[in-house]
Amino acid sequence: MPGPHYAISEAFIVVAAIWCAACLARSGQWLGALGSAIFGMAAAIGVYRFGANQIMELARFHKDFSQIGGSIAMALVSAQLLLAEPSVNRARARRWVVLAAVIVSAIIAFKVPALTSGLFLTWLSAATIATALIPTRTIASRISLVAIVSIFSINLLLVRQSPHLGPDLSWHLFHTLVALWLLGMIYVFAHRGFDDEIAH
Repeated sequence: MPGPHYAISEAFIVVAAIWCAACLARSGQWLGALGSAIFGMAAAIGVYRFGANQIMELARFHKDFSQIGGSIAMALVSAQLLLAEPSVNRARARRWVVLAAVIVSAIIAFKVPALTSGLFLTWLSAATIATALIPTRTIASRISLVAIVSIFSINLLLVRQSPHLGPDLSWHLFHTLVALWLLGMIYVFAHRGFDDEIAH
């Protein structure tokens, strides 16, 4: 059974999420800030669950919040990225479509929790594509931005519940990489390409 030490890497996410949310809020990117905050809230539940030895008592609540909240959080972060894409940013109707998609996705996540994994992966894919389409000064910059966003995909595929790492190492490495992803997203959103496109 998981022990209190499981709270350590959850705490990494909490700290990273607070920092990321604060940075995005300061730059007026409120959807991304809210998404980051939700990731942090899910991790905060984990910190309390393991730190207060409420491991079994809060297991279901932690799982449900992480799945539902995680899919909504990724939708919000992805929406913020999509809104920075020129073809979306310059058309009011397309901006409303993105926001409507987030709302519909959130409703589905609450109504049909079994679909949260699919929703999460869909929004994560959208985030990766949106990042690849945003203009940058150099190809290297674009690759670096896409690489940062892709950390989450690699994390899900190779680290989360990996049979080669064992439950403890897999848990801590997965959450550490989520924290690094959140910190990396600060750079993604702060990139000049985003500012230039939003300003137009």
